[in-house]
Amino acid sequence: MKKKNTLPFVLVAMLLAGCNGGTKPSTSNGGTSETKEPTVVELAHEMTYEQLIAKAKEEVGANTVKVMGNSSQLVTALTKFTEETGIKVENEKSGDAALYSKLSAAFQAKQYVADMVLLQDGNMLQSTMLKPGYLQNFIPKEAADTIADDDTVPMAAVYLNKVFMYNNNDASDSHSLKKYMTNVWQVAGKASDKGHIATPSFKTPSTENVNMNFLAMLTSDEWVAKLETAYEAFYGKKYTAEKDYPNIGYKWIAEFLTNSQAHSSDGTACKDAAKGKTGSMALVNYNKIKELKDTTEGDFGKEKVQNLSLPAIELDATNEKVNGFAGFCYKMYSMVAANAKYPYAACALVSYITSKAGFENAWGTKAGYYSTNKTTSIASNDKELAWWKDRLVIENPEIVAANYEDVSMFVSQYEHK
Repeated sequence: MKKKNTLPFVLVAMLLAGCNGGTKPSTSNGGTSETKEPTVVELAHEMTYEQLIAKAKEEVGANTVKVMGNSSQLVTALTKFTEETGIKVENEKSGDAALYSKLSAAFQAKQYVADMVLLQDGNMLQSTMLKPGYLQNFIPKEAADTIADDDTVPMAAVYLNKVFMYNNNDASDSHSLKKYMTNVWQVAGKASDKGHIATPSFKTPSTENVNMNFLAMLTSDEWVAKLETAYEAFYGKKYTAEKDYPNIGYKWIAEFLTNSQAHSSDGTACKDAAKGKTGSMALVNYNKIKELKDTTEGDFGKEKVQNLSLPAIELDATNEKVNGFAGFCYKMYSMVAANAKYPYAACALVSYITSKAGFENAWGTKAGYYSTNKTTSIASNDKELAWWKDRLVIENPEIVAANYEDVSMFVSQYEHK
């Protein structure tokens, strides 16, 4: 285990210790002093995957481990896990809202509902699951060599990204539009700004929690500084504080939402950009390009992937980056329920899902899905996770939860319904 991982792990284990460990009174010599027994998560952290499987088989026997998750691909990985280990797993797939609602109700009632969960939305994770201690963070022993430290607390398994993309084609099918977006202030500001990009498509944050989390991140110190740098590069002057905005992050949010058009589906918005007019812009999941057709007769007005350029990838060809950011990343977190009936099995599942085999059995090498495990393969038309992290806003549950209420109230003034 890397030394720098030890402190975060110990803190999380102490904060999130559940019913399978904790503090018990010592009765030796008639005393009443308190001694802390290690939790299963703490014990499991020192075990290899093979050792976890052995312990899981002992505790589960012929019974079934319960999993709840928000990804339709998860069941594929769980099926393979059962085939390889003989441990039966039952998966309940739910959307984020239903998932958090059911988990919260069960945990508050002190009822067993799941052993392991896979869920996204950093704000809800932090405020409704981690803060009250309903979920425990387990860091597989193998993670020391395969997963970046910033992805272990809380334990992230999969990244997804939403990126700016635009229609590069014209009526002559020449794909002549190049380097359309180089600065993030082009999708904010005013129509009179040089290089202004009108009506980028964006799903309303009140109906897409990860979009609200993205906006909340922009009000943090790190992204305020980057927006100020981008502002100066775009306008040729330093940003001066304005009374209407607590910081420049709020200014960008207000102007972007005012300028944008709402869409109800990232998949539809991606198709609309591909077949739309030259310069049509959308901020959508990169994985939606898989839904585009690959026609051979005429490009203009077709749902064709070649009609789309991603500023992040396009600019990389000339060693440039979008000034500010080129989109954002959010995560699926793999966690152990504090009142798990089969905690060793839950830890084994976290270890499997964050392994190369687990990820590739579920999400494969599809563009727009990224394992936190650096040994996994990527799609031929994609970039590695570390490359995206250097160009996108990354969701941080603690920062999002701290800023969420203020940002969501502010957003309600500008959001297109």
